[in-house]
Amino acid sequence: MMLVYILALAAGVVSQGFPSTCPPVPSLSPNTTLGQCPTSFTVIGSELEPIHESVDAPTGLAVDRDSNVYLTYPRNGGVTPVNVVKATSFTSEEAWPNVAIQNCTAQQDPAECFINVQNVVLDALGQLWILDSGIPPGAKAAISRGAKIIAFSQNGETIRTYIVPDEFYYDSMNANDLRINNTLGKGGYAFITDASNSGSLLAINLHDGSVRRRLHNTTVTKADANYVGSYNGEPIYIWNNTKKSYATTGADGIALASGNLYWGVLASRRFYFISQEALIDDSLSDNEVLAAVQDPGELGSEQAGFTADDHGRLYMLASEQNAIYYVDTQQSQITEEVNATPLGGAGLVPTEDYVVKTWLRSGLIQHADSAAILDGWLYFCTNQLELGPQRQYKNVDARRGPFRSYRSWIGRGPAL
Repeated sequence: MMLVYILALAAGVVSQGFPSTCPPVPSLSPNTTLGQCPTSFTVIGSELEPIHESVDAPTGLAVDRDSNVYLTYPRNGGVTPVNVVKATSFTSEEAWPNVAIQNCTAQQDPAECFINVQNVVLDALGQLWILDSGIPPGAKAAISRGAKIIAFSQNGETIRTYIVPDEFYYDSMNANDLRINNTLGKGGYAFITDASNSGSLLAINLHDGSVRRRLHNTTVTKADANYVGSYNGEPIYIWNNTKKSYATTGADGIALASGNLYWGVLASRRFYFISQEALIDDSLSDNEVLAAVQDPGELGSEQAGFTADDHGRLYMLASEQNAIYYVDTQQSQITEEVNATPLGGAGLVPTEDYVVKTWLRSGLIQHADSAAILDGWLYFCTNQLELGPQRQYKNVDARRGPFRSYRSWIGRGPAL
């Protein structure tokens, strides 16, 4: 009888969307697969505050200095009418920076319009940057002049466009995520993760527009062989109707903290870091750059987006655990002895002393994908990625909207 009640309750919640209030936890928890209520399982951290509700599944998120929220709706799974939006209320949006730029036409220069925007980020100067993979819906590689980053003012005026030259498109380069360091070098650098099967990291010199592609086809940017993740208790494969294969997504989440670039490989449970200076040093060979990569070990979950705060804390969106993890990279922030290293002090935490912890865990965190920090708040979007057609048997779309973005109080500012 209890099981019948639970199933009826879960069905009612799903059919009506998000409930305004959640029922008491029964003795046998429903643990609904879409996590309508945070009491679906043990909650860690503060209560989540919903900030926006999307009809479609977003991947990118940014928050400007006036707390306006921006989202991206990429075209990896097909055409979307609008690629980048600005939230105008809890449930409404407008195309950003304008309607005309959202869809390239045959007559347009691909560098001047959106093809497949993956993310939007805010830099330390208050500029908003979009990252366009340049890969049209259904295609496997970027088109000429399609892969790019564009800097906009908060008012939506184009400041400058940086194009990734065709010579870097080899092995189906797939520009996925972006971070900006405005102070590195003469005019700053943009760092990009490449989520292609071979994986790599790209650095764009914002002073002269030159591009570097490093760590291509290495173990630190490629998926684990035959990787199988887990989501809401279910193993996840890649499906083409009934033909099974494995996820091969390479370098994905990225953050800048403590002078380093941190990144994760999506089809794995691994994350790495390297000095930003080393990554842009042309005097270093590929082997020397690879040798400079630090490996803190597995973090205990597949992960998508990363972000970092002004105390050197790295946040990792842990999709397998419905959680957001963190690790402190500054020794001054360490509050527990690890490997006989005294508490506090100065400098960076030794790689072998990295301890990943949980900041948030909630049934509402259904594949948190991108995150941003502003005025003490950690913002993130969710999109139920693993329930999408590519990862479900016979390509059933098991995602159920609306898709919510949230924020959680951390009391810190952004890293850059």
